[in-house]
Parts: sequence; C-alpha cells; structure tokens
Amino acid sequence: MSASLGNFVLWLSLLFAFLQFFTSRKNSKKKFIALSVNGLLFTSIISFFLLMYSHVISDFSVLNVYQNSHTTKPMIYKIAGVWGNHEGSMLLWILVLTIFNYFLFRLYNKENSIFISKTLETQAFITIGFILFTILTSNPFERMTTTQENGLGFNPILQDPALAIHPPLLYVGYVGLSAAFSISIATLSLKNNEKIPWYNYMKPFVMAAWTFLTIGIALGSIWAYYELGWGGWWFWDPVENASFMPWLLGTALLHSLIIVEKRKLLKTWVILLSILAFLLSVIGTFLVRSGILTSVHTFALDPSRGIYILAFTILLGGYSLILFGTKSKNYFESNYFSFFSKEGSILVNNILMVIVCATVFLGTIYPLLVEAFSNNKISVGEPYYNSTVIPIMIPAILVMGIGPIMGWGKENKLKIFKTIIPSILFTVIATIFIFLIYKSYSFIGIAGIMIAFWIISNNLIIFIKKNKKYSTGMIIAHLGIGLLILGITGSSIWQKEKIVRMKINDNTKIEKYNIIFKEINEIKGPNYVAIKGSFLVYDYKEKILTKLQPENRFYPITNNFTTEASIHTNLLRDLYIVLGEGNLNNGWVVRIYYNPLVIWIWIGALVIFVGGIVSMNISLKKLKVISK
Repeated sequence: MSASLGNFVLWLSLLFAFLQFFTSRKNSKKKFIALSVNGLLFTSIISFFLLMYSHVISDFSVLNVYQNSHTTKPMIYKIAGVWGNHEGSMLLWILVLTIFNYFLFRLYNKENSIFISKTLETQAFITIGFILFTILTSNPFERMTTTQENGLGFNPILQDPALAIHPPLLYVGYVGLSAAFSISIATLSLKNNEKIPWYNYMKPFVMAAWTFLTIGIALGSIWAYYELGWGGWWFWDPVENASFMPWLLGTALLHSLIIVEKRKLLKTWVILLSILAFLLSVIGTFLVRSGILTSVHTFALDPSRGIYILAFTILLGGYSLILFGTKSKNYFESNYFSFFSKEGSILVNNILMVIVCATVFLGTIYPLLVEAFSNNKISVGEPYYNSTVIPIMIPAILVMGIGPIMGWGKENKLKIFKTIIPSILFTVIATIFIFLIYKSYSFIGIAGIMIAFWIISNNLIIFIKKNKKYSTGMIIAHLGIGLLILGITGSSIWQKEKIVRMKINDNTKIEKYNIIFKEINEIKGPNYVAIKGSFLVYDYKEKILTKLQPENRFYPITNNFTTEASIHTNLLRDLYIVLGEGNLNNGWVVRIYYNPLVIWIWIGALVIFVGGIVSMNISLKKLKVISK
C-alpha cells in the first residue's frame, strides 16, 4: 500500500513541479505560485517518508527495501538505508531541492516578484529533471513480482553512525548551490536588475551550502578513517574529488560575494562561479550514479542513469554558459582596483582556488577520457594530486592568512607589516615548539605548520582587537582552516605505520609505546559475528595507557567482512590498530598507525562549521531586512 501511494505522490510531485515552472514563467499571481511551491514541498516530504516507512516496517514487497534491508538490521540503519542506496538517495536529493525551493519563494515580494519568479522557474526546471530521472530510471517504489520473507541486507561498511548523517549534509551542500545557480540565471535573463540585490539573496544560500558541504565532507573523512582500516582520512577517491571540487568553487564564490556586497565589484565573476559550482555538483552526481568510477561510494551500474544525467548536465551547462556568454557583458561594468587590498587578496585567492579545482577535475576525468578513446585503463593517484595541488594551495592559504587584515581599497604596506609582526613572532615560536615535540624535520612539514599558525595567529589578533568591521563568523571559520591545516600536516608528514604478525602475548613497539597482544574473543552482534582482539598499550613509563580492541566482523546475510579499527586519541596523536587475518597457530596480521595531530582535522572542520553557521545567521538577518 505504501509503495503504491508513494509512487502516486511522486508523480504528483512532478505535476506540481510543472505547475511551478509555468506559473513562475508567466509571473502569475503569488497565490498560484505559492500553491505549486507548497504542493511540491508537501508531496516530496510525503513520498520520502512513505519510503522510510517501508524500510522501517521491512516491507519486502518493495524492491528497494528487499535489496537494501533485512529484519535483523538495527533500526537506525533501516532509516539510514533509505538514502544509503541509489534510488532512495535521489528521493532525498529531491526533498532537499524542494526545501531550498520553498525558502527561495519566501523571498517573494512586490518589488522583486519578477526576479523571484524567474528564479523559481529555473529551480522548477532543475526539480523536473531530477524527478523525471527518479521516475524513469530509479523509482524507489518499484514492486517485487513476488513478496519475499526477508531482504538481501545492507552494505556493512555503510552501517555506521557517521554514514547515517553524512549524505543528508552533503546533499544540503550540493543542492544549496542550485539556489545560487537559479538566482544567477534570473539575473542574466532579466533586464534592469540594478535595483535588485541579487547578491544579497544569493549569499545565505551559498553560505548554507558551503557550511553543510564542509561538515558533510568531514564526516565522510572521519568514517573512512576509522571504518576502512587504511589509517588515513583522505585518499583522492574520485567521488571524494566530486565533493571537493564544488567546495573549492563554493569557497571562491562565498568570498567573491563579500566583494560584491561591499564594493559592487566582480559581479560577472560571481555569476560565473555560481554556475560552475552547481554544474560540478551535477557532474559529481553523474560520476556517482553512472557507475563509470571504481569507488567505495558508487551506487549505480546502470548505463541509462549515466546517460540521462550526462544529457541533463549538458543541457543545463550549455544553456547557462551560453546565456552567460551572451548576457553578462550587457549588465556589468569593468572592475579596477588595487591588488594590495582586501578585494585584491580575495581575487588572487579565488584564482588559485579555481586552478586547484581545474587540477583536481583533470585528474578525475582524464582516466575516463583515456579509457573512452583508447580502451586503456590508467589511474591517477596521490602522487599526482600531492605534487600539483599542494604547491598551488600554499600561496592561496598564505593570502588567506593576510587578506582579513587588509582594508578595502588600496592598503598602506607599512601599516600591514606592523600589524602582522606579532603574527610572525607567534608563528615562529609555535612552529619551533611543535618540531621540538616531534623531532622530525622536513620542508613540507615546516611549511605546513608555519602556514597553520600564520592563519591562526592573524585571526586571533583580529578576534582580540574585536574590530566590528570583521565578521565573527569569518574569524571563526578561518581559525578552523588553520587548525585543519595543522592536523593535515601532522598526520601526513609524521605518520608512522607498522605491520606485524602477532600471536597472543607478543609485543611490538611504535614510537614510545609498547603494545602487547593479550587475547582474542568471538563476539556476536545484532547482525554480525566477530573476533575481537585485546591489546594493552604501555607508555614510556611502562604504565598501562589504554586497551585497544579492534574487530574483524562477518555479516552472514551479505557474506561480507569488515574491519573495525580501535583508536586511542589525544590532542597530540592517535594510536590506531587494525586486526587482520590470522589464527591461533600462525598469529594475526596487525596494522598499527601512529598519527600525530589528526584530531585537529576534525576539530578544525567543526570550528569551520560553527563559523559558517554564525555567518549564515548574520546573512539571514540582513536578508530579512532587505526582503521586507
């Protein structure tokens, strides 16, 4: 019953999306547009929760439930399983899209009615595209020909709390950029928009998208760190890149919006960035849904899905870029300003961010092009990205450190130099302190640590001075970036790995820690069986520091094995143990990692998120004033 109703409501959503498209296109009365917007939101909510209900009650007459659930699966993962598969994730995408659509409509008033109507027209077109994609190629309410007593289960590595909330947060980021895209199309399409503060309308949506995309990427990284057993947090996986690229352009877009808001400069640049950022989100969807990538993240292997999204991406991209090329020059004047200024530093940072994005895009797409045209398979891995991305990111981050201190317009160089002297001293002292702790020296390590403290110190100075011209949210977010770089540098440069075969009562050492393998036990979980090792960790004083208990799990329903790392964390390092294959006679393969400063990656991401929330709140308050 729920599946049939869900399918009907999904078609009803499509009807409301078409209604919104035509009422907005004709700039109909507000009540008619409101009917379509509210109807679209309501039906999207209902269809999503009907699918969730099917998962919760284990309705195995629904193909999606049968393929992705089981009666023994814990309730939290039954719910998370709704979006932990291709069909359900697209329904979530549509739901988030309609929520942003609703908030765009809330901006509607007499003065901007034509502009917002045009924005809603574009938003409706995007929604129609994704609803049709879902109905035609990925219907989550498809019924089984015969009802089954149980399901096939759910991918065990996705049965994790971080993965339960990771996709919704990412989707807020991806879909949030659609609002900026639609506002840009409206700006280009209509004449006499000088009086419409489109950049003020755009900013809260970009801020929301960027903020949630940041925390979504971070949660995915945390999950990969402790769940996949590789001892790392970023692997330049193609789908990781697919989320990283919109984040890079979103970062550039967010900072450019500040220039437009303060100086009314770089309007054309902002329009272009908003278009490209959303197109990259859609391209990321294509990469994940088409099945052309080999990744732990990929959902689909159906070529029809990939062809549809590719065609839709080409349609969106072709129309928007042609519109930009033909219309942008008619509305925006040339921009001239000093590069030794706040706006100059932002522009330089933006250009470098775009170059990084292009570099990552090339590394992601090039293997696909080679395979398509020559039938040869190649891989682009960590060496390429480290050797190309890092040299570009270093000057970008350096500029980011000094940019907030500079004023609008031409800045006095001597004044800036006097301002940053305390930052320089703090950076040097803190860097020396860190290297005295770890006693490991490398050029990249020195550069990374100095850059981290450079950003932290400059923003702390701004915060201490409490100058009202600086945004509190910006200061907090930049502090988070500094902490993030600190963690990235420490965990990348000073990580130590040890792989040994250990029997019961064997010991091994890593850094100043002595690790003894004490016992192994069989345990039973709700839908798995496992062997759990117990390792006692002694510090340099030969005192017991902690007990680590990694697991090797087997899920009989899906016939899958997973590793569950055990990690001891403090502010200076992680001790990370993974239990591999083995037996009592020959011992077990044990991987041990010493990861310095890695926790500061997660702390940094959280601080960035808080800064984004603060800035978003400020932008919303400004928007309320404008929209009255």
